[in-house]
Amino acid sequence: MRTDRATGGLDPHRIAEIIVTTAAGGRRRGSGYRVGDTVVLTARHVVAGAGGVQVRFDADRPGQWSAAAEVAWSDEGTDVAVLAFAPPQGVAAVRPVPFGRVDDDRHAVVAVHAAGFPLWKRRRGADGRQFRELHQADGTVAALSNLRTGTLEITVRAAAADPDPEVSPWSGMSGAAVWSGSRVVGVVAEHHRGEGMARLTAARIDHVLARVSAPRRAELARLLAVDDPEALPGAGRSGGPASRAVGLPVAHGLELFKDRVEVRDAIGRHLADPAVRMVTVTGRRGMGKSSVAAKVMEMLEQGEWPGRPRAPLPRGLVNLSTRTSGVSLERLYFDCAEALGGDERGRLLEVWATERPLRDKIGELFAAMRDDLFVILMDDLDDRLQDDGGLDPEDELAVFLDCLFRTRSTPRLLATSGIPPRLAPELRRFAVEVELSDGLPPAESVALLRELDQDGSIGVGNLSDEELLEAAVHVHGVPRALELLVGVMADDMLTLPTLREVLEDFALRGDVVAGLAQDRYRRLGPDGRTVLNVLAVLRTPVPREAVEWVVAGLDPGLAVGPVLSGLLRTRMLSVDRASRTFALHPMDADLAYGAMPREGSLGRPAVERRAAAWYARTAPPRQDWKDLDDVRTHRRAFDHLVRAGDMNGAARVLGTISEWLVWHGSVLAALSMHLTLEDHVTEDSARLAHLVSFGQARLSGGPLADAEALFTEAAALAEDLGDRQALQRALFGLGDARRQLGRLEDAMEPLSRAGDLARENGDTEAEVHALLDVSLAHSTLGDGKAALAGADRLHALARTSGDMLTEARSYNARFTALLTLGRWEETVEAGEKAVLAYREAGIQEATDYALNAKGVALLALGRPAEALEPLEGALRAASQMENPRTEGVCLYNTAWVHWAGGQYAPAAEAAERAAVSLRIAGAAETAAAQALAEAATALARPEPDPGAAADALVRAAGATGRNVEMVRPAWLVEEADRLRGA
Repeated sequence: MRTDRATGGLDPHRIAEIIVTTAAGGRRRGSGYRVGDTVVLTARHVVAGAGGVQVRFDADRPGQWSAAAEVAWSDEGTDVAVLAFAPPQGVAAVRPVPFGRVDDDRHAVVAVHAAGFPLWKRRRGADGRQFRELHQADGTVAALSNLRTGTLEITVRAAAADPDPEVSPWSGMSGAAVWSGSRVVGVVAEHHRGEGMARLTAARIDHVLARVSAPRRAELARLLAVDDPEALPGAGRSGGPASRAVGLPVAHGLELFKDRVEVRDAIGRHLADPAVRMVTVTGRRGMGKSSVAAKVMEMLEQGEWPGRPRAPLPRGLVNLSTRTSGVSLERLYFDCAEALGGDERGRLLEVWATERPLRDKIGELFAAMRDDLFVILMDDLDDRLQDDGGLDPEDELAVFLDCLFRTRSTPRLLATSGIPPRLAPELRRFAVEVELSDGLPPAESVALLRELDQDGSIGVGNLSDEELLEAAVHVHGVPRALELLVGVMADDMLTLPTLREVLEDFALRGDVVAGLAQDRYRRLGPDGRTVLNVLAVLRTPVPREAVEWVVAGLDPGLAVGPVLSGLLRTRMLSVDRASRTFALHPMDADLAYGAMPREGSLGRPAVERRAAAWYARTAPPRQDWKDLDDVRTHRRAFDHLVRAGDMNGAARVLGTISEWLVWHGSVLAALSMHLTLEDHVTEDSARLAHLVSFGQARLSGGPLADAEALFTEAAALAEDLGDRQALQRALFGLGDARRQLGRLEDAMEPLSRAGDLARENGDTEAEVHALLDVSLAHSTLGDGKAALAGADRLHALARTSGDMLTEARSYNARFTALLTLGRWEETVEAGEKAVLAYREAGIQEATDYALNAKGVALLALGRPAEALEPLEGALRAASQMENPRTEGVCLYNTAWVHWAGGQYAPAAEAAERAAVSLRIAGAAETAAAQALAEAATALARPEPDPGAAADALVRAAGATGRNVEMVRPAWLVEEADRLRGA
């Protein structure tokens, strides 16, 4: 995977070889350039009349790739075309190239260059296959030539051969992008033999944009990412001074630089703003501040403004770093004089040698710069700053900054620092901070890891994208952390650790901590380290009150306020003023957490327990819960208790919220939390809470057999402990699990007993739920009359209590009973009322069942087209509830809707999906769904097999059991009979 390595000029990896297949079957070749992520610029005649077009990059080189392309824009009059294509997976995105113009209003000779595949570079390989080698054509454009035709006359070195007198030796070069400096100004269009072998003609991009109609101009500008098609900037400097860079780049490997486009653009826009004197790039150690600043300087040197502001390019660029040449006023002055060059350089050196005051010397330097723009990069400025961001008053750089802010124009200072310099209030309007707080995006992180091990010898480059992505997420995409990750593997030649092994203790390794930890962290006193460790444990942004409360239980005498202020001044923390919360960068949290003691009053377990207590203290009471956000503090308390090793405490917290999570669709989250505790809960009361709520999660998420086992164990333990509340919940879950497993007779006894216990315990809500399940069991047993009586009893309770959830459950029992009785119209009506009532109660509990019942009833009424909508709604609701059993039932019924419409392929697909979901749930109806899929497949074949379909339908009918929520088995048998008689 490659990234855009040459944003300031021609990049060989973006040169395209255009391979055209004509409508008659012939082939021809041309050149082009990838000017945007999915577009190639070329000449129109190269692709005119094409039957197919391929664009190929890095031909016969490592990383070669190609893609099919189509003409997205073309113009016959100017002979320019743009091709659109989709890059294959693994090819990194690139930034648009900048476009410009060659000024044609005065005499000038402008240097240009292009690269393509001319005929005269045709060669034969060792295998006898012919190919065209790439040719870089360096030349000049006479600005006043070809004014009549509005083209560019390019003078290059003459073609070294003329292999075919009937064809131009430059054939195949057509379509190559013509560059002047860092901008594309044209496209090679033709070669006139009469003008000799050293002249090429190119279309001018500015003339193309000017000559086409407004709509076509707008489309071309969009494809080329040209902001203002009527005002392309001049390319080259036409007699002006060239940018002169002094000093080594402050970072290496810039050709492999990743991402940071928004940051680079922001820096560019601020540097181009005359009102700004200083731009500081801040961020924690290892974030790539030096790299992004160095990349900006490289782009400016190559003639490109990041962010494309309309401003003159700098005349001079000066690179200073405390870790290369050093940062001193003398070094800065001498390098700026070197950038000015000529007589000014000598004069300024003479000024420096005098006894004049520093301010006078700096004033002479700035005066010599006149109105030209100079950019000075001062890397790692924080090495010279005090912890509060201020410079020592005696520091000579303080004098320089004072002079800088008094200057009306040049120069501009670009600095990198872990903390922003502290400036007087009146100077802040002239300074801008660009914070680098986020790591690299996933794709760029993976690409960087691969490039750090290009030959795969370390064991990183040959790993899958998924494995590398996991590593990138683990270190939060911090560039330096990614480098250290590979470095650890490369340096350990004895144990030869894998990437996963390195990640396990990454934040504990001394070499990693040395490479990533903030220098100020090592200088922290005990109070600062305690507060920092508390924030490392809390991890998420928290208010000051949280830090103070946690610290008070660990070190009662510690004054948190002053410590937080100090940490903020040194940028050890970040603050969100809107929410008034404080946080550590995730990487700093990892490093601080890794350095915490394992035991003691300030050790990890103690701080984790105290953090859990804070969240338990601030959690809203049960009666105030309305959605999943209301149990967020409980979930954080659970996480802290798990990290503290207090699995019993974590089980008790989870026991209070697990059923709520299930009811609101977070079944998988609840299951994951319970699985974390499994086999680690030792106290009986905590284990009972875990078993009951774990069973509830399994009841929805499956397998149902696991739910039955959990409830059985929970019921026995509740009996032993005499916990009648837990016994009631366990028996209810046990009966519900057996009902859904189809063992209806076994379900009735625990359900009835659960209802009796709920009544004795005064738990009206649980009694109502038990009554609902008894009614549903009667429906499944085929006793619709008894089921309807249960629905009536629930409805009476709802009228008495005014509880909307009870009313919703009464309609749940009613539509299921009516479904059993075959009263289809009433089923539809009751299902609609159930949906409304559940919605008003704020619980999704059985919305999926209600919509599913409506769909089945509509099928029975012979209205399959109307049945599809409620069934699709039921499936969505079941998916939101993460309930695979209900998903399977809805998909099974959906398959029958497709069957009824003669759409056997969609029916087969839906039935197969139903089988997968039912299998996950451990449901008895899995075989029915698989058989229905086989039946539909038999009719979807090119040569349908009605007999096989009929046999499979009979199997499906037999495997459905007594589940009234699914299409009637009799309907399937009837259809089988029809198929056999056909």
